[in-house]
Amino acid sequence: MRKSFIGSIVLHMLFIVVMIVATYAKTEEKQPLPEVTKVKLIRPKPLPVVAQKLTEEFKVPETKPPLETPKKTPKKETKPEKKPEPPKEKVARSTEPVPKELKGDAGTMRLQNPGFEYDYYLALIQSKIERNFRPPPGIRGEIMATVGFRIMRDGSVASITMVQSSNNLLIDQAAERAVRAAGKFPPLPVQYEQGELGINFEFVVNPSTRS
Repeated sequence: MRKSFIGSIVLHMLFIVVMIVATYAKTEEKQPLPEVTKVKLIRPKPLPVVAQKLTEEFKVPETKPPLETPKKTPKKETKPEKKPEPPKEKVARSTEPVPKELKGDAGTMRLQNPGFEYDYYLALIQSKIERNFRPPPGIRGEIMATVGFRIMRDGSVASITMVQSSNNLLIDQAAERAVRAAGKFPPLPVQYEQGELGINFEFVVNPSTRS
């Protein structure tokens, strides 16, 4: 009994396997094969002339190497030649000494001859004459009168003259009076070799500048 039961089971399993194989074979027969597409190879035709020209026109131009610019050699700076300057004309200078002059409130005192180098003595003469100058009132405009005189070795005054008149009698008289009122001056310096000293005193009257 047991052997027959096992045998039946084996038969049933074989039957099942046979059925499965048969069904699988049927399904494979039913599936159609995929269609095959035939492709014909076509040789490329030569491009027409117009197309060739267009392709030639649109070709990327070949980049040429940049031209080397020739190097400029620096020019040597030529300095302009200096023209010789014309010789300067020598100004003839007089070697003769110029007489001294002193300016003050009443006018200008000038020496008639050069060679007197004692300024302290001239300042004393000028201040003494200016203290005695009394111009007349009511004079308008600048008026000048020049009086000349000489101081001797001992300091006395001599040769009082009107060198240039102011064309106003009152001014001329005031100028002469200032010299005479100064009186006697101190003796000339011992170092001064000449025996006298000539002086011209130019008196100036201008009420606009006087206090």
